[in-house]
Amino acid sequence: MMNEHKILRGLSYISVIFAPIIFPLIVWLVSDAGSATRDTAKHALWLHIIPTILSIGVFTIIGGTGLLTGSSLITSGVSGVLMILLAIVDIFLVVYNLYRGIKLLAS
Repeated sequence: MMNEHKILRGLSYISVIFAPIIFPLIVWLVSDAGSATRDTAKHALWLHIIPTILSIGVFTIIGGTGLLTGSSLITSGVSGVLMILLAIVDIFLVVYNLYRGIKLLAS
C-alpha cells in the first residue's frame, strides 16, 4: 500500500508532462485528509497552476501595453522581455516538478 502512495506522490509532480493540473487535482480530491499523498498532490497542483496564472498575467500586461501605448515598438519590447521571463520560469518549474517526482519515486 505504501508503494502505491509513493507512486501517486511521484506521479503528481511528473504529471506536469502528461496531465498538468488534472492529475494532482484528482489525487488531492480522492486521497485521505491529512495524508502525505494529499499534501504532495496539493503542492504539485500549485506548482502546475503557477505557470497558468503567470501566463494570464503576462498576456494581460502585453494586451494592456498595446492598448494603452498604441506603439508596436513598445509593445514588442515589453512582450519580448516578459515572454523570455515567462519561458525561464516555466522551464524551471517543469524541471523542478520532474526533479521532485523522480526523487520521490527513487526513494
